Amino acid sequence: MDLTKIGLAFLGLLVLLLAAGCDKAGPEPAAIGSVKANAAFLEHFGEPPVPDQGTCYARVGYLPLAGEPARVRAVPLFLFREGDQPSRLLERLVTGDWEFAPRSGLLNPFPPGSTVRITGQAGDRITIDLLLPATDGAAWDPAIMVAPLVETALQFEEVKSVFITVGGVALAATPADGFRHDPRRIAPAGPPRPIMAVGNWEEGENDPEEVLVNFDRPITIQEFRLTDAAGREIRGEYFRTGFDMSVVVHPAVPGELREGMMLKVAWKVGDRLDRTSSGEETFSLKRHDHEQ
Repeated sequence: MDLTKIGLAFLGLLVLLLAAGCDKAGPEPAAIGSVKANAAFLEHFGEPPVPDQGTCYARVGYLPLAGEPARVRAVPLFLFREGDQPSRLLERLVTGDWEFAPRSGLLNPFPPGSTVRITGQAGDRITIDLLLPATDGAAWDPAIMVAPLVETALQFEEVKSVFITVGGVALAATPADGFRHDPRRIAPAGPPRPIMAVGNWEEGENDPEEVLVNFDRPITIQEFRLTDAAGREIRGEYFRTGFDMSVVVHPAVPGELREGMMLKVAWKVGDRLDRTSSGEETFSLKRHDHEQ
């Protein structure tokens, strides 16, 4: 099942990272892969789940708070190659298809079409160039993009100072010695929460083959129920997948699900640091098409 193209709204979380296979809820198979988590991931999310095969690297990206954009909150990101991690993590952060429910508390500050690259490095200082898309009259505010870029880059021990340019032009507010880590602008992760519901359509098919409810971090599930707006349960097979960040439903009657329909998620979950949450949230079913 190809889940690698599905975006999170964390995060998701980042559903762009769903390279691990599905496993049914309940007893898990013995893991034969390995995972390496850095200090930032362990601080915000605890020990990461181990993939079924291969080696992955558990890292974080930082995104602004919706009501306080000068502060950021961590979201899990997983990499599958050891080399050039700062560049690839920043690219994930800026180009990720982030979509967040209104009560997620997060926003995506990077407009579609943005790109980022590291253009210089001298010792423990790096320069990040952000290229924003041309628009008809709309002005993007790079100020709310600074903290996400800076804190994401500074989780790597070899980076101590960050300079940011936009289209090659240095930001006027850049400190003389570059931007440095500021723990005051990092908000705690808080309890786990669902962030979006996505339907996965095979190319050319009318009905979705599966629905994914994405959470903002790896979770353990105590209770989970998916219904339509009228309270009718979505029947089918339920799985966990994507580094334990998603619940996947293979619907018994795919024709009952339509793009844009309202789905109600009721949950009781916990994370690796013993933070728990429960509640109900209504999501509009997003559509994702992938090639067969």
